[in-house]
Amino acid sequence: MSTIEKLFSFEGKVIIITGAAGAIGSTAGHLFASLGANVVISDLNEEGAIKVAKEIEKESGKATLGIKTDATNEEDLEKLVSETIKKFGKISGLINNVGWGANTPIWESNSEKMVKSYLLNTVGSYNLTKMCMPYLEKEPNASVVFSGSLVGVSPSPEFIEYSTAKAGLMNMVRSMAVISGPRVRFNTVLIGSVDNGDSTLAAGYTPEMLKALSDMFVMKRRGTPVEIAYGMMFLMSDAAQWITGIDLRIDGGGSYKSKMPKKED
Repeated sequence: MSTIEKLFSFEGKVIIITGAAGAIGSTAGHLFASLGANVVISDLNEEGAIKVAKEIEKESGKATLGIKTDATNEEDLEKLVSETIKKFGKISGLINNVGWGANTPIWESNSEKMVKSYLLNTVGSYNLTKMCMPYLEKEPNASVVFSGSLVGVSPSPEFIEYSTAKAGLMNMVRSMAVISGPRVRFNTVLIGSVDNGDSTLAAGYTPEMLKALSDMFVMKRRGTPVEIAYGMMFLMSDAAQWITGIDLRIDGGGSYKSKMPKKED
């Protein structure tokens, strides 16, 4: 095995991925298993989680666990951790990928909606990470990666619940990083617009809006799930052993608009 192959080998690692029946999470599961890891596919969609786990196991030959988990339910999270330990005996890494937010204009939310979004996108990740820490601290180069969003670092009045929760998540991750080094590393993947099928449409976008969005990006297209999974893989690999507390932007270069207005014809 070459030096590069060793750096990106996950042989003997056990990695939990939440929200893993969806496009990004399932793609990450396939990727990590292909690199030698045993993965745990966790999702509220039990049928989807089990289906993805079976596909990964068949494809990679690596033992895989699919389990239903409500990220807002602490009993479910405790079961996720205990079932992982029961099957694999350890936890080497965690990808807090679960999260979602619909289009909600800034003055059209309320306390219940804001708190519900915070519980799903931020608090659930906190609780699961806390439960995994006793096991992560025993592992070499243990790493936790969180799925952030560019709406959490830019004014996003159209997604006020989701953007506020994701902004809180980022600071939480940095706090985890500074208190946990050098035992466990914590990083965030800042995700731009990704072509992840029906979930984007469910968030309030139309095909016409997505085309206009693609045209705004420097790379002139939306990202793919595997491109996000590659970023997660790097941050969890041995190549990133000195990286913690960062926000890795994977956004096709972001959007660009000239500061020099064009002359009107």
